[in-house]
Formats: sequence, structure tokens, C-alpha cells
Amino acid sequence: MGYQIIRALLYFFFGLYGLHVEGRENIPDKGAVIAAANHKSYFDPPLVGMALEKRRISFMAKSELFRNPLFGRLIRYLGAFPVKRNSADMTAIRRSLAELKKGQVLCIFPEGGFVHGKALGRFHPGMAFLAILTGTPILPVAIIGAEPLPVKKGPLAVVIGKPIPVRKARPDDRNTAALDELVKQRIQAMIEAYEKKKGQGSF
Repeated sequence: MGYQIIRALLYFFFGLYGLHVEGRENIPDKGAVIAAANHKSYFDPPLVGMALEKRRISFMAKSELFRNPLFGRLIRYLGAFPVKRNSADMTAIRRSLAELKKGQVLCIFPEGGFVHGKALGRFHPGMAFLAILTGTPILPVAIIGAEPLPVKKGPLAVVIGKPIPVRKARPDDRNTAALDELVKQRIQAMIEAYEKKKGQGSF
């Protein structure tokens, strides 16, 4: 019940910014999937949660966010678990593998932190490592317009691409780098395509 109330409040909040979601038909109905999204603001995790409304998601969040007991408890309830950045956090890796083994959606922001501007930042290898190790498909997610929230109104959009199949293998520098680049290019192309449609007044 509490989760549904929070979801309703988020729908109302993002509705003030004219949230537009595309590509929900690309979300697998069941089975493990890694949702990989670009990262613009603290609003990105709930935005992904709204966009993937037919699936409940788990997501990594930097460990610093859990220092406040009240806020930490809230985001844990919403599916977050801590990860220590700039280190091989084995606890977070084991939790990620457990979520995928259960057939859940795991959301990862491969840039690792906020990256402002139109270009995407460097992708860290964790997303690709987990996907290749487990053979889990990656769902590319493009977040557009979240950077100025809550100061400036929209347009605010989340675009969900088609899942990228991943063959299970032993992760190494070559295959993780190649997968990172493929996902990065896919998200960048989705952002550019949306911006082009928006400029042409196709909505």
C-alpha cells in the first residue's frame, strides 16, 4: 500500500513537468533485465521507476545516500541498495547477482554519477560485467530534461529502447568495453531521435 501511495505522489509530481514516456512496449513482461540509463539528477531513479511501471525495480545507489537513516530507509523500501563507488564492492555485486537470479529488473546508471550536457559520460564496466557474466539482456533507457528539475519546467521524457541481447561469457576488458560502447551509442541515438522529433513538433 505504501509503495502505491509513493508511486501516486510521484505521478502527480512528474505530471507537473509533463512527463512523456515512450517505448513501454519494449519492457519484458518477466525475467531478469538490466535497465541502463543516463544520469542527470537525483530524480532519475524514480523516473525510471515510473517509466517501467509494470515491473518493480532494484537499483544501485551510492552508499553516501544511506547515511541519513530516514532517507536510507525510504530508498531501501523503494528498491535501492548501497554501492561503494570507485571500488570493487563485492556486497553490491552479490546483491546484484541475486536480484538477476530472481528474475528481477536491476537499474544501473553506468556513468556512475551526474553528467550534465547532451553528451554521455564514460561508462564504468560494472553494467557490462554483470550482463555478460549472467547473460542478462540490457534495456537502454534515455532520460531527457531531468537536469533542470525542479527549477525549470520540462519537457521531461523517458524513452525506453528495445532490449539488447547479451551472450553469457567470461567478462574481460574487450567484451565489456564493446558492450558499454554499444549501450552508450544506443542511448545517445535515442536522445537525439527524441530531440529531433520534439524539434519537428511530432508530439
